[in-house]
This record gives sequence, structure tokens and C-alpha cells, in this order.
Amino acid sequence: MAQSKTFDEWAALYEKKTGVPFQRQPLCQLAFFPDRGFAEFAAAKGMIIIHQLCGDAKFWKQVGEVLALEHGMKALGTWCIRDIEPYIKFFNAEIERVEELPDGLKRYHCRFKDTGKPATCSPRFKTDNGKIGYMVTWEI
Repeated sequence: MAQSKTFDEWAALYEKKTGVPFQRQPLCQLAFFPDRGFAEFAAAKGMIIIHQLCGDAKFWKQVGEVLALEHGMKALGTWCIRDIEPYIKFFNAEIERVEELPDGLKRYHCRFKDTGKPATCSPRFKTDNGKIGYMVTWEI
């Protein structure tokens, strides 16, 4: 577990790591634990979406999966504005195929090594500092 921090300290760390200012999303529920960080959750299109997150990402992924299962959903999604290939490896997934898109961007088709379930990382936007934002979706 991470060292305990106040919410403001976690938000400052989020801004430092992502280069994006933290702004609460009005349709999301915020969850916060001083030793785990924070995550925003919302339901959309039959899945739980994890919006802004800072801290123990693997813990928050598990929380999102539990929320999805509690609500009869079989999918989860999140946004990633970090480097996508290390993100994929961090979550114990492997890239099965890279799809070249017409705009020069790439979509990553992956599979989790532990569950065998598929995941897709699709580029959706560019941040003000030029990072590619991906929508990551997976079956649970």
C-alpha cells in the first residue's frame, strides 16, 4: 500500500503525473482512501467507467470490477493518458494485435494473462500537452 495522503495531496500527484488539472466530474461518484488514493466511477452503456484515478490502480481496477458485477455488468472501462504499452504490461495483459488507424494512431487488442479475457485500448483524444488519451475496455 502507498503512504497515506490527504485528498489534496493525491490530487496534486495526479496533476503532476498526468499533466492534466484535476476537476471533479459531475456524473461520477468519488471514492477515496488515504492509503490507496482516489477514483471516480460512473455507469455508462452497460459498463462501469473509471474516470480520474490516482494511487493504487490495481486496487481501483478490482473495485470497479466488483461494482460492475454488483450491477449485473460484464464490462469495465477506463481512460488512460499515460504511455499505453507500459500500462498494458502493468495490468498483466499482452498485446495480441496492433491495429493501424487511418490517422496514424494505433488501437491495441490485448488479453489479460490471468483471466484470458480480452481488452481493447482505443485512442480517443489528445490532451493539451499532446498526450494521447485512450479508452480502455475489458470483459470481466
